[in-house]
Amino acid sequence: RSSDLRNLILGCFSIFCAVGFVFQSSVADAAPWKVDKSHSFVLFEVTHLGLIPYPGRFKKFTIDLDYDPENVEASKVEVRIPVKTVETDDSLTNETLLGEQFFDANNFPTMTFVSTGIRRTGETTGIIDGDLTIIGNTRKVSMEATFKGKAKHPFTGNPVIGITAVAKINRMKWGLTAWLPFVGKTITIRIAFEASPE
Repeated sequence: RSSDLRNLILGCFSIFCAVGFVFQSSVADAAPWKVDKSHSFVLFEVTHLGLIPYPGRFKKFTIDLDYDPENVEASKVEVRIPVKTVETDDSLTNETLLGEQFFDANNFPTMTFVSTGIRRTGETTGIIDGDLTIIGNTRKVSMEATFKGKAKHPFTGNPVIGITAVAKINRMKWGLTAWLPFVGKTITIRIAFEASPE
């Protein structure tokens, strides 16, 4: 009986080690990829007067990507945006967005999105769950992501991937409550980028 018990313990230990090894390997395989900022963008869109979508963008941003093509669920992404780089076609709107009514750029200079998990929904689609922080308020957001494919860079020969992600958020949840009802509650966020292995 003691030998049976010992064999059972050793068997369980072996299984535990094997599972731990598989888990560690899947995490370790996610490696840094460099995002090509010249072929990437962060856009937003909000309804004006309940009539038409009004667009804007952030001219500067940083996207850190740890990507595992064999186990996409183990990948991670973090986006950091200096809010002072916000830009629309109207200078007065730009100033208003940076003021205390909206982004309050002097007190909250950066907004961030940090992924907390990735879920596959199809062959080339998935959901990126994460935490979005605006003016110091952090809320859960799920972005619908699409893998646009893989190409070979014509100059470097490195592999390049393209990813787009879209989310709709209720700005009221982040304390962006000004200008109702002239500016709609729902903001559409669009992020797209190309990246290559570092």
